[in-house]
Amino acid sequence: MLSTLYRDMSVEEFENGYFYATELKAFAKELGIDVGTLRKNEVEDHIKAYLSGKQDTSLPKSISNRISSGSRDKLSPDSYVVNYVSDKATKAFLKEEISKRAPEIKGKSGQWYWLNDWRKEQIRNNRKITYRELINRLYELMTTKGRLPRIPSTRFNNFITDFMADPDNYGATRQEAMDEWERLKKMPVQKNYQEYKKFRNETA
Repeated sequence: MLSTLYRDMSVEEFENGYFYATELKAFAKELGIDVGTLRKNEVEDHIKAYLSGKQDTSLPKSISNRISSGSRDKLSPDSYVVNYVSDKATKAFLKEEISKRAPEIKGKSGQWYWLNDWRKEQIRNNRKITYRELINRLYELMTTKGRLPRIPSTRFNNFITDFMADPDNYGATRQEAMDEWERLKKMPVQKNYQEYKKFRNETA
């Protein structure tokens, strides 16, 4: 586990390490950082700002899914997003509304992450939104040409995708890619495929 013994590590040392979400949140709490609903990559941003000694006002803030103490929202297009619950019922409702507009539409990888990201951004900007606006935003994401932006907190998935897409690894199995990910976690480099490949080439 991370501890206050690591308060003096450099940002580079931190980036070259690999820490689980529970470790990061525990360390952040020791540093006085309110992790709340922050994602893993957002917690990392806060820790790096602390280690660098910089006061970064652009750092993401914890945004609660509940604005009031009442029950969860009624799932209706005209309902306001007040006490949002990101569960199967909510996703089923949103997908059902989308299918009414475009029955043949298919989901995209990362759509729920970026929908939630957009919803929280509206809360940060004190915008009161309805579920119809959520539906419209989800439709925009699902009809975006090409892939959606990568999810910053899923380093494992990004690594596996890049590893399998590299022509140099033609014929490699997913298990082989997973084995290389485990090796990367122990390497003194940032945890992405580009740094992994560079390090392997330099040390070959």
